[in-house]
Amino acid sequence: MPKYFSLTLISVAAIALVATVYYQSTSPSLKVLHGQIMGTTYNIKYVTNRAAPSEKEVDQQVHRALQDVDDRMSTYKPDSELMQFNRSPLNKPFSASADLVKLIAESQIISRMSDGAYDVTIGPLVNLWGFGAGNQATVASLDLEQDNPTFIQWLSESESKNGASIVPSKDNVQEAMKTVGFDRVAVDQKQLTLTRIKPVFIDLSSIAKGYSVDQAAHALEDLGITNYLVEVGGEIRIRGRKADDQNWRIAIKQPEWVTSQVASIIEADNKGIATSGDYLNFYEQEDVDYSHLIDARTGYPEKHQLASVAVIDDDTAKADAYATMLMILGEEKGLMLAEKKGLAAYFIYHTDQGFQSVASSAFNPYLVK
Repeated sequence: MPKYFSLTLISVAAIALVATVYYQSTSPSLKVLHGQIMGTTYNIKYVTNRAAPSEKEVDQQVHRALQDVDDRMSTYKPDSELMQFNRSPLNKPFSASADLVKLIAESQIISRMSDGAYDVTIGPLVNLWGFGAGNQATVASLDLEQDNPTFIQWLSESESKNGASIVPSKDNVQEAMKTVGFDRVAVDQKQLTLTRIKPVFIDLSSIAKGYSVDQAAHALEDLGITNYLVEVGGEIRIRGRKADDQNWRIAIKQPEWVTSQVASIIEADNKGIATSGDYLNFYEQEDVDYSHLIDARTGYPEKHQLASVAVIDDDTAKADAYATMLMILGEEKGLMLAEKKGLAAYFIYHTDQGFQSVASSAFNPYLVK
């Protein structure tokens, strides 16, 4: 074989190798991150077609964003910013972060939208029914001279015993209701202050997890990543496309732990998706199920046929809160409000024939036919 021909073959092979390496370094690839935060897990998928940032850098930035939300808004951490506010003196402005002020302001808008059914000052009731961070935290936030000492003693002693929650009496529910009311907190978004006008204990579990999803997504975007799926404890945000250039698809499952049956499939871009359900957190006593979803107007867990609600919104935090609100309102009032306010909501409810579902008008465009 002529020498020049051998050189030509080598050159062609070299060019092919360089082209292959270049294609592999620039073609989209899927990366996956897993971790634990806020007492739950997070799972993130993102698409990148460049060497930087490294997976380690992405993981660190995302975890830092999630940890920041947990550190500031958890009711399980006595020194969190939220718990400091819950212990703050009455009628004295508390300087808060812009994030905390924003979330509480948004929660009050949603409270008014629901006529008070949804309320983040429901903390004492959440703990009273055995679903909160612990009654000691609530007791520490109450004003002993303004509240019923008998009720406070009961609340302090009514932690779960041997894993069984204690169903409160009507009188204790009524006493707890005296410490609930979203209008008992004054919000100043210009001065970034929050003021407890009366004793209240705020629990942001119905909106903070969704907010953490948004913050993780922002962390990805700050690194130049615009194709991703972020999931924290079941709440999701999606943007862009997968590595194969297909749309992200999200399955809405039937509301049971033991089933993998899919109720519907949705496609969305740059949206938050949150789900709330009566099967997610409850306990049973004497053949009665007690849900963690408590109506702040009555002080009692919701009782209706609605099994779960999925909501799509520009903000995962709002989707999270809307889903909780609609679950509390129930299938009829919830659907009416969703249609009135243009909320994209998907309702699954119990019937004698099994689960049935209905989507609001704003949700229909996201359904994969």
